[in-house]
Amino acid sequence: MSSIAVGEVEVVALTDVEGPFFRLDQLFPGVPLEDWEPYFARYPWAFANESTIRGRIGGYLVKARDRNILVDTGIGPAAFGTPGSLLADMEDNGFQPADIDVVFLTHLHGDHLGWSVTEEGEPTFPRARYVTQAVEREDSGSREGQALAPLKSLGAVDLLYGEEPISEEVIAIPTPGHSPGHTSLLVSSGGESVIIIGDVVVHPAQVTEPLWNIHFDEDKEQASFTREMLLDWVEADGIVIAAGHVPGTGFGRVIREGGRRYWQALGENGARGLRAGEEEARGSRKE
Repeated sequence: MSSIAVGEVEVVALTDVEGPFFRLDQLFPGVPLEDWEPYFARYPWAFANESTIRGRIGGYLVKARDRNILVDTGIGPAAFGTPGSLLADMEDNGFQPADIDVVFLTHLHGDHLGWSVTEEGEPTFPRARYVTQAVEREDSGSREGQALAPLKSLGAVDLLYGEEPISEEVIAIPTPGHSPGHTSLLVSSGGESVIIIGDVVVHPAQVTEPLWNIHFDEDKEQASFTREMLLDWVEADGIVIAAGHVPGTGFGRVIREGGRRYWQALGENGARGLRAGEEEARGSRKE
């Protein structure tokens, strides 16, 4: 199982699709190709080749003590012309759609809400409350018609207004920039923490290069600021990151080498568990 324990909570990585995605110059149009050179060797698993990103569209299942929270629902049944595997991945991990109590949408871009409703406009997760920021819904335009509008008509949507708890161990924290209401989810239990960050970081190179924005960041200045602030925080407090577009599990830590920050993969790509990675991260950190 691609998961990590956070005290009494388990966070499970789910994948809808993974593989070659955008060309570097499409996704990061402001970054010269030669600037990628140091990262080809450091993160070979995050590139399909020297001109193309290898990425993932996925989500996370948070098994809290009192509820099951699905964070983002992938690109859906018509992912690049073929069905995504998010629901099958959930089933492989022992969960059916009816087991989900909360669907938390970090933002309302199409690759994060694709499995939210069925082709008939019914909730895919029939018992769940669907949760997102109010400002995100207000700004979503046509995206609301794709997912939130039918859910809203059924009374299944709850809107947040800033930082709010989702459960005893889980709190929503606004991280705007990629979209106006983009929100991350902090999971804390037993003195350990993981933050599920949506699209704040979509490629490990951005840990070292927080000013590198992607084409889809709606407010690029705000996105860079949010990314830098979040990376400062998670590095200082030793918080694990869960990034839904990073290949494998998307679990990682911020480490410091030679005065610069880098991504350290945990799980499939890093072959490290949370606690094992914790010790290595401390040992790698140079002040």
